[in-house]
Amino acid sequence: MEIKLNDGKTFEVLSYQKNSFELMIPFKRVYDTAVLMNQKNVSNAKIVESISGKENVLYQFKTVKMLGFETKVVDENNVSVRFDFEEIPATEMELAQLRAKMELQRNVFLIGMNHASPEDVIRLCDELDTWNGFKFPYKKGERFKYNGKPYEVIIDHVSQANKSPDKEVALYKEITKENKPAYLEWEKGKEYNAGDIVMHKGILWECTWNNNAREPSELALGWKKK
Repeated sequence: MEIKLNDGKTFEVLSYQKNSFELMIPFKRVYDTAVLMNQKNVSNAKIVESISGKENVLYQFKTVKMLGFETKVVDENNVSVRFDFEEIPATEMELAQLRAKMELQRNVFLIGMNHASPEDVIRLCDELDTWNGFKFPYKKGERFKYNGKPYEVIIDHVSQANKSPDKEVALYKEITKENKPAYLEWEKGKEYNAGDIVMHKGILWECTWNNNAREPSELALGWKKK
């Protein structure tokens, strides 16, 4: 007889009882096998026996989660492992499904907030996630709140706790009703110094030289894309 897991894998079963079964497996496969015995794989799985080509269901698990397993040495290469499970009450399953649904709805809401008007973002600021000083990565266009104000990410980056949104104007911009640009446009004839950041033709550029009057481009010395 064997158990058929939900991922299609099968294992020969030495014995079974309610919410439990025993396998014989090689020492080196104990960990890999235990990983497979998760809730998703074992819930509703069947222990079957084939007689004259016909498959008979001997036992079928309900919705379960693993409690643990015990091993017993059989020989120098193999061990017997008894896996024990417990049924998950319907109420617990329903709560888990509700939590998953609420999390999904919140994720959808946050994605929508990334495209909402400044007025709506300001109005719903309290619903935004709080800025995370250790996030990898923040993506351009993401929105969050910091000190009660809504902000938007300007460029992809890894946040740092000592570089807060109210200070790092190269990374974030506060969302206001005026929706003013975070950076000034590059001005022809004006000299820029290392560290200056400008917008030119829809691209953010950082100056790497002092007294630089060149027009920003990929071929121009003294500029790099932000």
